[in-house]
Amino acid sequence: MSRLGRNVLLGIGGAVAALAVTIGRGEHVQTSVGTADLPPSATTPTTPTTPTTSTTTRTTIQTVMLPPARSATRVDPDATLLLDKMELLGDRYVAPMSDGRRAVLTLDVRLQAAAEKVLQRSKAPRGAVVVTDGDGRVLALAGRRTVDPKGGPDGIIDPSLALQAWAPAASIFKVVSTAAMVEHGAKGSDKVCFHGGVRSVTESNLVSSKQDRRCEDLSYGLAHSQNAIIARVAHQRLEPHDLSDAALRFGFGKPLPFPAPAAFGTAAIPGQKGVPFARTAAGFDGVQLSALGGAMLAGTIAHRGSPPTPTIIAAFLDGDVEQPVAAAPAPHQVIDARVAAEVAAMMTATCQKGSAARAFNGRERIRDIQVAGKTGTLSEQKPVYTQYSWFVGYAPADRPLLTISVVLGNAELWHLKAHTAARTVLAEGLRPRAGS
Repeated sequence: MSRLGRNVLLGIGGAVAALAVTIGRGEHVQTSVGTADLPPSATTPTTPTTPTTSTTTRTTIQTVMLPPARSATRVDPDATLLLDKMELLGDRYVAPMSDGRRAVLTLDVRLQAAAEKVLQRSKAPRGAVVVTDGDGRVLALAGRRTVDPKGGPDGIIDPSLALQAWAPAASIFKVVSTAAMVEHGAKGSDKVCFHGGVRSVTESNLVSSKQDRRCEDLSYGLAHSQNAIIARVAHQRLEPHDLSDAALRFGFGKPLPFPAPAAFGTAAIPGQKGVPFARTAAGFDGVQLSALGGAMLAGTIAHRGSPPTPTIIAAFLDGDVEQPVAAAPAPHQVIDARVAAEVAAMMTATCQKGSAARAFNGRERIRDIQVAGKTGTLSEQKPVYTQYSWFVGYAPADRPLLTISVVLGNAELWHLKAHTAARTVLAEGLRPRAGS
């Protein structure tokens, strides 16, 4: 069977997964991510392990002064970090491990509080925020869900929502597609004449047509999430195996080296060119992503194609002594630095004049700081109406300090979009601190 007769399925099951290649002709292949590890659906709530209150709550325990650290130790790969039992210990978060040890987390108290607060403000049935720094340390990891499928002020803290791919990646996948296009000769300045593409991709979008009465460049296509432009260039520049390869390198379908059950995401790439392939490249079908995966995806662009490995354990407590963990593995090259720079310029345009300009270049902009990012929006009607709102990005755009990923599974009556939530958290993280 020829390469074009293959449907390449990149999947991950819970914390450990393998790349599965499904060979066949016909319909597009779609799978779910880590079914056994997914948080409960808003439509089929389970009894929470922590009491439901009128507001999202967390336990704070008494401050303890910790002695100086000893030499570094390693994280046992067979031990699991129990994030649902995380507690605030003075000015740091501590969580138990499945082997009985207590881990001191890399979470920043101020950023974690900002992430949890913005999720509560969103009132979304499900939502998650992840923030990392330039070394890959996770500074905020928050998840929240409501028992009411329509959302509301009463929420339950659920960190697993930041680690599992329960939402379609939507237009965030355009970052991967655009990187693949640049690898195959495209540039942000390439002009594309098009029509339609606001909410769909059709066969007429893939080839030149008399209906093509408007011309913009590829940078416009990514910055404004213009589906017809992305679909046309993907159809012209890419073969299915090109996009599959790029998705795999970014992390789709690969297990994550993380101490808690986590997934990057899945990508089911159609094996033949045509409308299904173009729709996947534009993010309509076949791709799912976790909030942690979104932060890693943005980090790939922020760090010139070589993202740092995400870490959340800073040390272990041995009695009253803090034992630091060994450094994370060195970053690996996902895409060429030149490719990352080209995509980074397009993501900066997203926040300057594209789909996130109102949040990052309007009256509420973060001082004089430029942000690079990508928005994504996709709605599903079943089992209940859900509008998935995404933002992944980093700041400052010219010298990244923070990477952020926000996903909200909003009800029909929504209160907050992801790019606004991201701006709120980034503003807190980039705010000068006393004495700095």
